[in-house]
Amino acid sequence: MTRCSMCRKKAKHKAPWGDEYCLEHWEYQPVYKHGLPFSQKIKENIDDQMARVHVSKPSLIIIDGAQGEGKTTLFVHIADYVQGRMIEFEQQLAMGGSDFSKKLRIAFELQLLILGYDESGDFNKRGSLTRLNALLNRVFETFRALGIPIVMMLPSFAVLDNSLFEKGIPRLLLHCQARDKTDTDIKGYSLYRMYYLREKMKKATAPPQVYDWVHPNFYGHSLNLSPRRATELHEYSIGGKLEVLDLAEIHAEGLQTYAQISTKLNRSVRWVQIKMRDLEIKEKKLHKQKKYFSEEVIDILAQHLDGD
Repeated sequence: MTRCSMCRKKAKHKAPWGDEYCLEHWEYQPVYKHGLPFSQKIKENIDDQMARVHVSKPSLIIIDGAQGEGKTTLFVHIADYVQGRMIEFEQQLAMGGSDFSKKLRIAFELQLLILGYDESGDFNKRGSLTRLNALLNRVFETFRALGIPIVMMLPSFAVLDNSLFEKGIPRLLLHCQARDKTDTDIKGYSLYRMYYLREKMKKATAPPQVYDWVHPNFYGHSLNLSPRRATELHEYSIGGKLEVLDLAEIHAEGLQTYAQISTKLNRSVRWVQIKMRDLEIKEKKLHKQKKYFSEEVIDILAQHLDGD
């Protein structure tokens, strides 16, 4: 007989990571004495950012830290607090850039109060960083008046462009570290403290050490999610990261869509589709009802251009 990981009673539910729980602790959400699952000081700083948004000032809240340190968990707590109820991950947690644009529209149409952006792309590639920063600049220039604070989860806030800081867009950094079975330690930094962190990171051999060199504006803690909520987040997050892997695989293999092939051949999409049908060319991969073809198809179709 298996036992609950929290109270050792008979377990009825198993989380994806292996821990098992009784019904009471599967539902249970721990909180501090003031009734929230994060420190009072974090609450006060979130309230300050909401006040900025209400007078149409931009506010980007950044949560950073190494993998597994509770970044997304902290976002969920903050978002539940701001929204006044448990958020729906499908509406208010974007996994990657393309998903972020879609979720921003959903948040505006449904008048949601907060949006999270988990950038799960490859930060080792310059192109990824360029696209990320271009997206953020465009969003805050265009959608500042929407009144939706954005919380961004990153491995390190230092990947953001200087232009964002010069415009005063990032306002609060919450650095997560030393997570254990119950909670996560948080260091909170203002925009001006972030400037100090960025400068020291340029000279540091190991940039993560800089968080210990620059004193934060405040310290805090954030409790882990209830087992049920953590399982829901785990399953949603895994789905989003698998989507990123699928798209990365498509890019690595050099697969092409109808639209990309038509652009390279200077022909309409309809022409490409008809020729592929006539030549009985099949897609190499089907992803979300979109067909992808090998680059060899371009050479094959190029042989039929002169006949048109």
